[in-house]
Amino acid sequence: MMNFLTSKRISLISISMLFVLLIAFRCTDEGNSESFPDGNRKVEYEGDSLHFVGVETCVSCHATETEEWLNSHHDLAMKPAKDEYVLGDFENTTFEHKGDTYRFFREDSIYKVEAPGEDGKPGIYNISYTFGWTPLQQYLIDYGKGKYQALNIAWDTKQEKWFALNPDEDIVHGDWLHWTGGAMNWNTMCADCHSTNLKQNYFPETDSFHTTWSEINVSCEACHGAGSAHVAFMHSDEASQATLDQIRRDLKLTGASTQDEILNQCASCHSLREKLTPVYPHDGQYLDHYSLNLPHPEAYFPDGQIRDEVYVYASFLQSKMYKEGVQCMDCHNPHSLELVLPAEDNQLCMQCHEPKYNDPGHHFHEVETRGAQCISCHMPGRYYMEVDFRHDHSFRVPRPDLSTRFGTPNSCNDCHQDKSAEWAARAIEDWYGSDRAEHHSETWLLADSVGAEAVPQLSQLLQDTSQNEIVRATTAWYLGQFPAPGNAEILTRYLQDSSSMVRNSAIRAIANLPEEMRNVNIQDAFVDPVRAVRIGASRARPDLTAHDVSPRIRPHLSTAREEYQEYLHLNQYFPAGQMNLGLYYENTGETQKAIQAYEKALKKDGYFNAARMNLAFLYNQSGQNKSARDLFQKVIRQEPDYGPAHYYLALLKAEEDDIRGALPHFEEAARQMPENARVRYNWAISLQTLHIPDEAEKVYKSALRLEPQNPDFIYGLITLYLQQDQYKKALPYAEQLVELYPQNQQFQQMLQLILSNQ
Repeated sequence: MMNFLTSKRISLISISMLFVLLIAFRCTDEGNSESFPDGNRKVEYEGDSLHFVGVETCVSCHATETEEWLNSHHDLAMKPAKDEYVLGDFENTTFEHKGDTYRFFREDSIYKVEAPGEDGKPGIYNISYTFGWTPLQQYLIDYGKGKYQALNIAWDTKQEKWFALNPDEDIVHGDWLHWTGGAMNWNTMCADCHSTNLKQNYFPETDSFHTTWSEINVSCEACHGAGSAHVAFMHSDEASQATLDQIRRDLKLTGASTQDEILNQCASCHSLREKLTPVYPHDGQYLDHYSLNLPHPEAYFPDGQIRDEVYVYASFLQSKMYKEGVQCMDCHNPHSLELVLPAEDNQLCMQCHEPKYNDPGHHFHEVETRGAQCISCHMPGRYYMEVDFRHDHSFRVPRPDLSTRFGTPNSCNDCHQDKSAEWAARAIEDWYGSDRAEHHSETWLLADSVGAEAVPQLSQLLQDTSQNEIVRATTAWYLGQFPAPGNAEILTRYLQDSSSMVRNSAIRAIANLPEEMRNVNIQDAFVDPVRAVRIGASRARPDLTAHDVSPRIRPHLSTAREEYQEYLHLNQYFPAGQMNLGLYYENTGETQKAIQAYEKALKKDGYFNAARMNLAFLYNQSGQNKSARDLFQKVIRQEPDYGPAHYYLALLKAEEDDIRGALPHFEEAARQMPENARVRYNWAISLQTLHIPDEAEKVYKSALRLEPQNPDFIYGLITLYLQQDQYKKALPYAEQLVELYPQNQQFQQMLQLILSNQ
C-alpha cells in the first residue's frame, strides 16, 4: 500500500506584507522650492477640483495650530541633511559592527558615509535626509533608480553615540534586511505614512521608483485631506455667514469628527497593516484601503500584548477605553503630539477616572514612585530600534496569574524582575482577592496552548457581540488556525456579521484553509461594502466564474477580481507580494508565471523559504525532481528545524523509490511536527515497505493516537499485521473499521478473512 501523499502544495495563501521594521521613517521638507534628485520629485498641487494646497496656505489662517505643529515629531520627522538638522557626529568618526566599518564624515556641506554596499565592498554614499529627531535619528541615502535606503546604523540622541539597529543579527550584504535591501527601502516601507499625498510609482520592469509627493513630511493635509475645497469655500461670499460645521465640511479629522472617523484617519499610519490601494484618499472605511494585522502571534504575544513593532491601533481597539468612546485626542494634542496633561503624576488619567484610582488603597505603592503611576501597571511597553520605548495601548489589568500558566509578560514583573510570576500573582490575590473579570485573552491563550481543543471556547467568544470587534476578529483568526470542515462552516456564518473587521478576518481565515475546505458559500463576500472583504473573497475562491455564482453576484465578480489584482500588483515590490502573485498564477493555471513570481521572491529575499517550498512543488509537478530536491535541501540548510521541508523531501525521495533515504527526513518531520498524524502514516508506510515491521507498528500506532478513527491509518496497520500473519492483532482493528463503515464491502471481506484464520 504505497499511499504516499501526492498533493504537496503548501497553503501559504496569505503571507503578510506587513514587515515589522527595524527602522522608523518620518518625513518633512522645507517648502515648495526644494528639488529632489534621481527620479523622485515633489509634485505640484494637482487635480481639477480637489487638490493639495500646501502648508503655507494653511499657515495663513491657522497660526496657533501651525505653531504647535512646528518642531513636532511630524514636522522634524524628515529634513534635508543640513547642519541645522543633522544630530549625528560626522566629524570623521567610525563605528564597527559585525566586522563592518562605517565612517561618517563631511565634504564641504555634504554629509557622507563610507559603508559596505550591496556587494559587501566599502562605498561612499551621500546622506540626503535625516529621519527622526529623538530618541534616535537615522539617515537616508540616495541609492539610485529613485530608491532611498535607510542606513542600519543610527544616532542615539540621548547618549550621543552611533549604534546598530539590529545588533544581534548577522545580516550579510545582499540580504533583504541589509541596509541596501528591500526592508530598509523608504519608498515602500515608510514613505506613504510619513509624507503628504505620496504616490509610490514603482516600475517592476526596471525595479525603479518615480515617487512623488506634495510635501515630504506629515503636514496639515496628511491628516485633514486635500485642502483646496476648504480654501475655496473660505474665499467665497458664503464664508462670512458660515457655521462651524459648514467651515469644517470639506476637511477630515476636525473637532466634529466621531471616534471612528478619527481612528480611521490616525490608524491609516498608526497601525501594522498591508495596503490594498495605491493611495489613501481619506475616504471610506479603514478596510477599504488597508487590511489590519490582528493581535495574534508572532507580532503580538498570544494574549494580544505588543511584541514586535506593531504601533497602536490594534492594541487600542482591544481596550475598555475604546469601548467607552475614548479617542486619540483625549490624550494627545493632535498638532504638537504631546500629551494634553502629564502622565507621570497621573493627571492625564485622572481627567476621566475617579480619584480613588490614584490612591495607595488601589495601587498599593508609595505615592510618587514608579509603581504608583497608572501607566506603569496599565500601559507597559517595550523598546524598539534599541532605544525607542513605546507603551501598549490596550490598557489591560496586570495578570501575573496568566504568566504563571502561559509565560506571557506582565507589568508587575516588568518592575520586579528579581521576583517570579508566582510571587506577583500571590500579591495581586492578596490585594484584590481571587476573582478576576473575564478577559478575552484567556481564550486566546488557551487556543495557543491546547490548539483545536479550544474550538468550543473560541466559538463562544466569537458569538459574544458585547466584545470589541477586534477581539471577535482575532478570535476568527484563531479558529482558522485549526482546519476542519466544521470550522469552515462556522467562519462562513460570520461573513454576514455586522462588523466589517470580523467579516474580513473570517474570509481571510477561510482563504487560509486547505483547498478542499474552501467549498463553502462565500458569494456574498464578493459584494461586501468594504474592499478588504471583496479582495479576501477573490483570494479564497479564485476558481469561481460567473457561471458558479448567482445572477445577483455576477456583475460584481469581475470588479472584485480587479481589486484583487490591483492589490497584488501594488505589493509586488515585496518578496511576499511576489509570493501572493505566484499563488494567484497557480490558481489561474498560469504555471510559468507562478514560477517566475516565486523566483523573483527568492531573488529579493534568499531566505524566503515559503516561496522556495512552493517553487519546489511546481518543479515536482512538472517533472523537475532534481530542482525540487535541491530547493527542499536548501530550505533544510537554512532552517534545519523546519518540519515541512523534511516531510516533503521525504515524500519526494519515496516517490523516486529512495525510501531508505526518506526515512531520516520522515523521522525529523515527525519530531518537528508532533501533531501531524499524516507524517507518521507515510513514515509507517516507508518502514513497512522496507520490511521493518516492529518500527512500522510503533509509528502506525503513534499516528492512531493522534487520529484514532482515521480509516487510512487503521487499514495500514491491518495490512502490516496481515503481512506478518498476525491475525489476532489485526482483528480488533478490522472490527473497528467495519463498525465505522458498515457498508464498506472491502472492510467486510477483510474481517471475514481474519476471522477465518483464527
